[in-house]
Amino acid sequence: MAETTVTTISTKGQVVIPKKLRHELKIKASDEFLIYGERDTIILKKIAMPSLRERFLELNQRLSREMKLKGIKKKDIREAVKEVRGK
Repeated sequence: MAETTVTTISTKGQVVIPKKLRHELKIKASDEFLIYGERDTIILKKIAMPSLRERFLELNQRLSREMKLKGIKKKDIREAVKEVRGK
């Protein structure tokens, strides 16, 4: 279960996230957060950018689905590439 701790806000509006929590959540300097506030509650959500590999795999899956929907086969792609390359 998560630990509860007290922190303060500086005159510049900065809040210190305790070291133990930063370590557990792998928060480092320059990480970005979404912030949501309502009444007496503030929620910070770390923005995690997908890795290049994750982005490539997602794009590949989307393209594969589109090709299947349109009836395009791998053979069609190979032939189109050969045609463009002039081979």
